[in-house]
Amino acid sequence: MLGDNWIVFKDANELSQKLANDILSAAEFSIKSKNSFKIVLAGGSSVLQTYEILSDSESDWGRWHVYFGDERCLPVKNKDRNDSIINTIWLNDCAIPKQNINYIPVELGVNVAATSYGQIVDTVGEFDLVILGVGEDGHTASLFPGHIYDDTKSVIIEENSPKYPKNRVSISYSKLNRSKKVFKVVSGSSKKPIVQQWLRGVDLPINKVCGYSERVYICRELLAI
Repeated sequence: MLGDNWIVFKDANELSQKLANDILSAAEFSIKSKNSFKIVLAGGSSVLQTYEILSDSESDWGRWHVYFGDERCLPVKNKDRNDSIINTIWLNDCAIPKQNINYIPVELGVNVAATSYGQIVDTVGEFDLVILGVGEDGHTASLFPGHIYDDTKSVIIEENSPKYPKNRVSISYSKLNRSKKVFKVVSGSSKKPIVQQWLRGVDLPINKVCGYSERVYICRELLAI
């Protein structure tokens, strides 16, 4: 049975528009209450349409502070980096101040990148919003099922990813959970088996981040209803 925090959509277009609207509403509330909005972006394909909508939307962009949930250890501008496609779709031409966009410097190597990014996110007491996608195996960010991570750290190193590339840097479970809101985005027919495991309560990485409140955005085709 779905919780009240699961929102079901007829298709990815409807999901993406609602998600974008909710992100903008969260930003407006945060900026009005404390003059800033700290958001963690998800990589992967599920959220790209939402980023396209945000690129044509209005907000007090100067108050936004952007972070990345994880990054693949590849050269700058490599097409398989999370930041490459998000930059192309949205960030390169947005009104968010460049100094407010916090990239993970994986081109420097996993150890330097993790240390450097840890110092950045440690200055954030809590995020206002974390966006998460989910993989076919239940992973989220670069936190994979069956892998053990040091949750005393804000940023962790993954050196044996089951997906290319093996080396990645990710914000940890403990730091992602220090967020006022977590929005989880699930689309794509290949995700149906993992959604069924999720609903049965199987221990998955996507289950380990909920923040202070969470919401799941999911397409109807993924549910056996």
